[in-house]
Amino acid sequence: MTATFETHEIRRALGLSPGSGTRHFSGVSIDSREVQAGHLFVALQGARVAGSDYLEQAARSGAIGAIVPAGLTMPDLDMEWFPVPDTLRALGELARFVRRRGSARVVGVTGSSGKTTVKEMMALALSESVPTWATPGNLNSLTGLPLAILRADPEARYWVLELGSSAPGEIARLTAIAEPDDVVVTTVGAAHLEGFGNVDGVLREKLSLIRLAHASGRAVVGELPAELATAARQIREQVVVAGLGPDSDFRPDQYEVGAESVSFERSGIEYRLHVGGEHHLRDALLAAAMVEQLGVEPDAVARGLAKFRPLGMRGALIRAGSLTIVADCYNANPESFEAAIKFCESSFPGRPRSAVVSSMLELGADSAAAHRGVASRLLDAGFERIFALGEFRGAFEQTSDGKDRVATAGSVAEAIAGIADGISEGEVVLVKASRGERLERVVEGLVKRCGEGSS
Repeated sequence: MTATFETHEIRRALGLSPGSGTRHFSGVSIDSREVQAGHLFVALQGARVAGSDYLEQAARSGAIGAIVPAGLTMPDLDMEWFPVPDTLRALGELARFVRRRGSARVVGVTGSSGKTTVKEMMALALSESVPTWATPGNLNSLTGLPLAILRADPEARYWVLELGSSAPGEIARLTAIAEPDDVVVTTVGAAHLEGFGNVDGVLREKLSLIRLAHASGRAVVGELPAELATAARQIREQVVVAGLGPDSDFRPDQYEVGAESVSFERSGIEYRLHVGGEHHLRDALLAAAMVEQLGVEPDAVARGLAKFRPLGMRGALIRAGSLTIVADCYNANPESFEAAIKFCESSFPGRPRSAVVSSMLELGADSAAAHRGVASRLLDAGFERIFALGEFRGAFEQTSDGKDRVATAGSVAEAIAGIADGISEGEVVLVKASRGERLERVVEGLVKRCGEGSS
């Protein structure tokens, strides 16, 4: 499903003077290869690729209009032109027009980790009671969020939208587009430090979602780190802190954490999810706290959460012969590494453990120290075989103990071969790195080499 527009609506959304055009646009595309008949093409201007170079291709594919940089000489094409100073901002303005045109209540989710998982959990829980639409995948950037809104179901009563940020001010820009009624901040940690400088910078950025969202809406935050809850309560007195500790407003009466499931109980209602690890329990508490704040009955929330399954390779358990692979190849920072290590420690006691790890990206000046810290933690946690790629190769070289358990791998193929050639019965393999390192290739290679099982 995609938003449709008349010419006058586009011009009003972009702040352009009224024109004489009367075309109907059946959708919006930013990639000329994805244009369909009747689409509006947005010519985004990137550092390496200029969308304005693809106007003729967009027209051949069926585009009947385009948002283009002001001052550009237009080619002789049967298209309607919408010249603007900044095509990226125009994309956001178009999405904001759609958000205001609809009647859905918007829940915005951000955080250094867990936001995609919490977004999916909330959508499932809300869907038990009311029609709900959620951001597909992780379209959470200045490009992705507008595209998500332009594809949103106008009939849904709730939109659950994910907001990401890698530099100061991006959450403010995304909030201005999405105009969320209610907000969740999952956690704050050492992520995207190239842009933010330090964790305090990350905290300020994420909390801007609470500052800028509608004052009458609900706000839920995680209990970790403690600074998040303290700062959030200073912004909004009614913020709900969800977690396991005694200072949390929304916490379980009792809970259990296993390798393949977590559960908790509140006021006699049991919530059980088919996914393991304390981090997933914390994500479920955040989701339940918000959805119940929105008026959904706890038993309906429990039914929705029971339907959750890990997305992609975000902590998924995959069987490959006698191996159990913990595939966590999407997000990596020191906090998410700690969660993955704790999961392996607590969920598989007594079983041999190994790891294939590669770089945590965008950590700026703290990168070397962060990699050394995680390297030491992996050794202390008793991982018996570690295959290090990327920045972890140098990090392990600077550790004092346990280096006999570490092999620096020159390639993904070398890491796959190293793991596969020395498997112990029942071995658990953690595969983790930032998305840009593409360590899903290790998972795919191990499954192919060792035999596919269930996941």
